[in-house]
Amino acid sequence: MTKPELLSPAGDFESLKAAIYAGADAVYFGAKNFNARAKANNFGDDLNTAVAFVHLYGAKAYLTLNTLIENDDAENLLNTVKNALEAGIDAFIVQDFGVVNLIKNSFPDVEIHASTQMAVNNYLGALQAQEMGIKRVVLSRETSLEDIKLIKQNTNLEIEFFVQGALCVCFSGNCYLSSCLYSKSGNKGECLQPCRLPYKALLKGKQIASGYLLSAKDINLSKYLKELVEAGVDSFKIEGRLRRPAYVFSATKTYREIIDNNYQTNDNNQIDLKKAFNRGNYTSAYFNGNGDIIDKNIQGHIGLKIGKVANFEKGKKFNVVTINSTHTINKGDGLKFVLDNKEIGVITAVDIKQNKNTYQITTTSNLITGADVYLILDSQKEQADLSFVRRLPVDFKLVACANKTLELEYALLDEKTKQPRVQGKVIGEICQEAKSIPLDIKSAKQSLAKLTDTPFFLYNFDFETDSVFVSKQELNSLRKNAVEKMLNCFENNKQININFDYLNSIKIKLNNKNNYDNKYDFTLLKPGDYANFDYENNLNKNSYLFIPPFLRNADIILIKNILKQYPNLGIYANNLGALKLGDNDIVLGANMNIKNIFAINEILDERVKAIVTSPELSECNFNIIKNYSNVPVLKSSFEDIDLMTLVHCPIKNIFGSSCKNCKYQDGIEYVMQNGQRLYLHRYKIANCYFGLTKNSLQ
Repeated sequence: MTKPELLSPAGDFESLKAAIYAGADAVYFGAKNFNARAKANNFGDDLNTAVAFVHLYGAKAYLTLNTLIENDDAENLLNTVKNALEAGIDAFIVQDFGVVNLIKNSFPDVEIHASTQMAVNNYLGALQAQEMGIKRVVLSRETSLEDIKLIKQNTNLEIEFFVQGALCVCFSGNCYLSSCLYSKSGNKGECLQPCRLPYKALLKGKQIASGYLLSAKDINLSKYLKELVEAGVDSFKIEGRLRRPAYVFSATKTYREIIDNNYQTNDNNQIDLKKAFNRGNYTSAYFNGNGDIIDKNIQGHIGLKIGKVANFEKGKKFNVVTINSTHTINKGDGLKFVLDNKEIGVITAVDIKQNKNTYQITTTSNLITGADVYLILDSQKEQADLSFVRRLPVDFKLVACANKTLELEYALLDEKTKQPRVQGKVIGEICQEAKSIPLDIKSAKQSLAKLTDTPFFLYNFDFETDSVFVSKQELNSLRKNAVEKMLNCFENNKQININFDYLNSIKIKLNNKNNYDNKYDFTLLKPGDYANFDYENNLNKNSYLFIPPFLRNADIILIKNILKQYPNLGIYANNLGALKLGDNDIVLGANMNIKNIFAINEILDERVKAIVTSPELSECNFNIIKNYSNVPVLKSSFEDIDLMTLVHCPIKNIFGSSCKNCKYQDGIEYVMQNGQRLYLHRYKIANCYFGLTKNSLQ
C-alpha cells in the first residue's frame, strides 16, 4: 500500500521550513491575495524562494486560491497564477468554479484541486468536479467514511482529507455569518469568527443553554489513519496556516511518525499533539457519527492536563501558587487554570521552586485552590523543535592531480534510497605538485564537510590525488560553488505566458447585452421533513425542491426517489452533487456561491432555468452577470438564506439528548451578547441538518 501524502500548512516562511524539516511531503500556502487566510503573512516576493526550498527537499508546493472572485479580479488572478507557475508551483487549491474556468482556459495542463470550500462531500459532487477537470478533491471535514469510499469507487480523483486542526462549525464555503454581521466574508478569507463568541440558546423566551455554543473543538483523527487510507484517502491534511511554526513542526512530526509506524499511534504522540494546540480536548468530528464537536465551556487552547492547584496564597505584591504535578514544569512554560469547566487564569512560569512533584510559582494572577492545571506551552520542547534543521545527504569526490584542474564531483542524494537526485562537478585551479606538505584525505574532508550553514551534510567522501598542494581557501571555494549549483537546480526559471484569448472573448461578449426579461417565477419547496412532506398538494408548474448544501449517500437515495416519483419537480441546487441528482430542471441556488460570469460558464447547462447569485455579490457585479447570462439571474440576500449550515446536531449539544430521544422543537434561538438573534431550523432527510437564519421562519 502506497503511503499517503502528508500535507502541512504554512502561513509564512518560518512555518514552511518547520513543515519541511518535520517531514511533510507537501506544503500548502497562500499568495498575498485570493486565499482564505488573509490574516496570515502569506507569500509575495519570497514565493520563488519558498517553492525552491520545498522542491529541494523533494516535497510539493500547493498554492491556495480558495476564495470567491469578482468579475474584475480576473486579470489579477491570472497574473497570480502566472507568477506561481513561474515559481514552479505544483498545483492550485481552488474554491470558485469561475477560478477553475479561468485557469483551465488560460493555462494548459495546470493541476487543480477542489478546495474544501467548494463543498464536495459525496460521490455526485466528486463526479461533477472530475468532469470540470479537477484532479483532487479536498473533501469537507463532515464527509463520512462511507462517502469517502463511494467517491473512490466512482471517480478517478485523488482524495485529500483534514486529519488535524481547527474545525469550522459551519459547512465550509457556506458560512455567511461574518459577512452578514461585519461585512467580513469567510469566502474572502476575512472571517472574524463570530462562531467563537458566547451565545445563549432560548426556547419560547426561556434560556435552555449558554456558553460557546457554536465553537467547535479541534479535530484529531490520528487514531483512524489506517481506516482512512483503506477508504481511499491519498493525502492527510493538517490545518493551521494561522498557527505558529512550533505547532506546524510538532503536528507534522507527530503525523510523520504515525504514518511511518504503519498508522499506529502511542501516548507520546497524543501528548505532543495536545501540547501543540488543542481546542476542546479534541474530537474525532464526524468519523463516528454526526459529530460531538462543541465545547461550550472553553473557547481556546486547553493543552495537556498536568496537575492541580494544591494551594494559593495571595501576597501584598506577588501571589504564590502551589501545583502538584508529575509532569516537569520548566521556566517559560505556559499554564492554564480551569475550575468547574471555566478558565480562571493563564500564566507563564518564571520564578519556580521545585520539591519533587510540588512546584511553587510566583505570579500576579489570582488563582484558586483545587483548579486543574493545563500545560499550554512546553518551552523546552518548542525551543528544541524550532532549532532542528533537516539536512540532506551529499556525496563529494575530490580529484586533485598534478598539472590538472582541481575537480569536485557532487551528488545530492535521496534521503531514503541514497540514490543521486542531482549530480555535477565544479572546477578549480590547476593543481601544483606539493613541495612540502601534500593535501591528505583528512584535511580535504574537513574543509569540504563544513556545511553547517547549508541544507546539506557530507554523507560519503572519495579522494583521488597524486601528492599536490591545495589551499583551504580553494577547497572552501569549491564547496561553496558546489552548494550553489545544487541549490540552483531547484530554482524555476521558465517563463509562462498567459493565453488571454478566452478572457478577451468574454470581454467582447460583455459588450452585447441580453435583452430578455430577467424574471423567473418559481415555487421553492423547503420541507422540514423530506420523507413526510405533502408533495402532491404543493406542486405547481414551476416547483423546485430545495437541496441543502450537504448530502450523505442515504440522503441522495431518498431525494432521487422523490424526484423519480415527481418527475416535474425541479432541483434547487445548493451544491455540486445536486447537479447530478437527475435530469430535472435546475435553479442554481445561492449556496452555489456564484459571483462571476466565469462560474456561470463552468457549470451552466441546458437544464438550468435560472441562477440565484451569492448574497455577497455587489450590485455592480450582479448587473454584469445578469446582462451576460443566457438565463434569468436572481438576487439573494442574507435575509432569505441560511447564514450557517450545521451538519452536527446542536440539539444533542443543547439538551444532551440522542436521536432516539430527539428533543428538537421549532423556535430555538441563538442570541449573541449584542442582542443579535439567530434562528435554528432543521432539514430532516435521511439524516438531519440544521440552518441558522437571520429571520425567523415561523
